[in-house]
Amino acid sequence: MTEGVETLKLLYIAIGPGVALAIFIYYWNKLDREPSRLAIKSFFLGGLAVFPTHYFEGVAGQLIGLQALQNHSPFFWPKIIFYAFFGVALAEELCKFLFLKAFIYDDRDFNEPFDGIIYGGMIGCGFATLENIFYVLEHGQTVGILRMVTAVPGHVFFGVILGYFMGRAKFSVNRARHLIHGLLVVITLHGLYDTAAYSNTFWSGYLIFAIIFLGIYLGLKAKRELEKLATVIEFSAKQYFPVKGRRKRAPLHLRDIRCLLSKGKLVPEDNLIDKKSGKIKSIREIFSTKIISQYKRLPKTPFSGLPVKLFLIFYQLTFGLYLYFWFLGNYRDFTSYKKLKLNPELLALGLFIITVSPYFAYGLVLKTLGLQATSWGVDICFNLVIAVAETSFLYFQFQLISGFLKNKLKNTFSVPIIVLAFFVFSCMKKMLSPAVPFYLFWEMILILCQGGVLALVQRDLNLYWKLENEGA
Repeated sequence: MTEGVETLKLLYIAIGPGVALAIFIYYWNKLDREPSRLAIKSFFLGGLAVFPTHYFEGVAGQLIGLQALQNHSPFFWPKIIFYAFFGVALAEELCKFLFLKAFIYDDRDFNEPFDGIIYGGMIGCGFATLENIFYVLEHGQTVGILRMVTAVPGHVFFGVILGYFMGRAKFSVNRARHLIHGLLVVITLHGLYDTAAYSNTFWSGYLIFAIIFLGIYLGLKAKRELEKLATVIEFSAKQYFPVKGRRKRAPLHLRDIRCLLSKGKLVPEDNLIDKKSGKIKSIREIFSTKIISQYKRLPKTPFSGLPVKLFLIFYQLTFGLYLYFWFLGNYRDFTSYKKLKLNPELLALGLFIITVSPYFAYGLVLKTLGLQATSWGVDICFNLVIAVAETSFLYFQFQLISGFLKNKLKNTFSVPIIVLAFFVFSCMKKMLSPAVPFYLFWEMILILCQGGVLALVQRDLNLYWKLENEGA
């Protein structure tokens, strides 16, 4: 029973981060959301890409004698760099690229550049999730937590970067240049990451985290650029007539063109006539990133919140890990709409560091001291400290959110009650022993209770955005 519960916990650590990031990325596009079937397909394609890459990695490892390679071995660095860049980075990123290009790129629902971000990110999530299962089940919890903050976000945001170039390529006259550029960028980032990981030197950890942060930064920067382009396509007043056919009485806006692309009635190679200038342009040229200059003259993107039922499903499905992405999404909405001088990524990362990294450090200390476990009392105290730190952080964040909501709503959630309830359920969950009968059932119940507490906040957020959009 205990062994089975331990396996389930390892699966949770392995699967949760990738699924949580997939859900978060899927809801990035608030204007023209991608069909779920294509997003899920991309996720599973990413998982399938793991199998051929492992084969190529094995062949490359045998070729250079990776198992017997030591720091003092001749040609250590040339072999490590060769394996990192060509045995791992090239194999993994090329497989993800080929799966994305073969199965997603030409789909009709890939109908604007921003879609590349979503589908590329989904392939990265699928790849990270399946690879994580193999590593965590073999090496245990400590490796799982470490990969949660390194390899998983690395794969996901490398996928986002690849998807950015894929999106630009589909709607550009220089398709090959964007595709090659994107592949080279992600292979370089991934190769540097693996060089640090396999070198096992004192500076390895610093370089690994530096590469991960660079990947996240570039991925978010790419997302912001194509997000502006998606807003242009949605709200632009420019009109076009098809060169062929008799449709000049019904001019097309950019969002109409996007819709016709998804229905197969237009293709990116089709030419259109600009109603105002009379110039003929292909849809590729019209949807290129050059039209972002129109962004400042467009209305604000409306916010719609997240249905409470969906929030509860996501929270339960990711075993509570959705909390970090939920906060990040809300902060982004408020900073975008209210022009706040806050850093959403830093705040969400702060919450993650407070609540997750201590467990990694705790496991590392036990391993260093050669201890399998500590006393029950020490574990209780440690979990209480983490629960207090977590709820203290949440208290100040809920105070900030509540301050905005009070400007529109007469009755909002009570911050002390929400935080206290979350603290109680968090303590119960952290102290729940795997030896308890039906352990997994009780853990899921406590996660659902936590989500139910936060759902009260989500309910008020939805009402707030509804009133804001109505101009009340």
